[in-house]
Amino acid sequence: MSYLFSNKFKKTSGVVFYLSILVGLFLLLTDRIQDIFVVNVFSIFSYEWFGSEQTGFGWIENGLGDEIFTLLIIVSGLINSFSKEKIEDELISRIRLESLSLSLFISFGLIIISTFLVFNINYMYVLVFNLFLIILLFNLILKFRLFKHYNS
Repeated sequence: MSYLFSNKFKKTSGVVFYLSILVGLFLLLTDRIQDIFVVNVFSIFSYEWFGSEQTGFGWIENGLGDEIFTLLIIVSGLINSFSKEKIEDELISRIRLESLSLSLFISFGLIIISTFLVFNINYMYVLVFNLFLIILLFNLILKFRLFKHYNS
């Protein structure tokens, strides 16, 4: 039983994945990500950092830029990572599994190191970026190992 997506999604999802990472990172670093698609949304829990006002189950005004780019990065990254190769055999499956294992080891190793070196709200940023780092590392390691496999 294979849980892989069709090969026809690989190129499109790869372009969307890498572009959304670049554009999302640019918008985040320039503080423009909160200015995208500002609408009233229903919030289960909201906490105003500066006003110390806690609200729940109500409507708030929020920029949906970070939510949109999070969704784009995760969905396109998963589709790109788990799309079949043109020739999908046991060796490719093993390379895929080893790449996923290595990306998880690296990501959780960085979390362990960050636990002792990064504090306060910055630690939360490390955890959020790690969500994307696992997918990004898996894609890069898999592409590199498949490149080495096809060229050997």
